Amino acid sequence: MRYYFNCVEQMIMNPHYKGYRSFRVEVFDRKSKEWEQGYAAGEANFLVPEALFEALYNAFDGKESDVIPSISWDMGVDTSE
Repeated sequence: MRYYFNCVEQMIMNPHYKGYRSFRVEVFDRKSKEWEQGYAAGEANFLVPEALFEALYNAFDGKESDVIPSISWDMGVDTSE
């Protein structure tokens, strides 16, 4: 497999985000210079409700893939402006 995913939980110190958890998914690409140097080639950050955290964390942490997954949420928000 080309890509390896590593998850890191991040601390949220802002009390307005109580009930949420944050994590970063580091993407290691075995065909990149970063891989040879031990660094991630990219990352994605998520802030999710606590109820979703474990499932999303487990879906990515330690997994390998030949493709980068794409996550798209249509929130019904007009971003054209």
